[in-house]
Amino acid sequence: MKTIITVLINHIKSWNMVWFGLIFWGSVLNAFAAEFGLLANNPNLSYFFFLFGLILGLAAKFRGTWLWIPAE
Repeated sequence: MKTIITVLINHIKSWNMVWFGLIFWGSVLNAFAAEFGLLANNPNLSYFFFLFGLILGLAAKFRGTWLWIPAE
């Protein structure tokens, strides 16, 4: 059981930007879409916003920083 927890913690530590992008940015973009009524006609558009958040997170992980912060 201890090794499972250790593996899970190491995974979260190494992929934290990806999870943040998926959960936070995906939720923020989804909330904007819901507020502006974009999800009323096409509720499956929500998947696109979470996918875009995941892509932002993956780009940040491989760059080492977020897209709007200049890479050194």
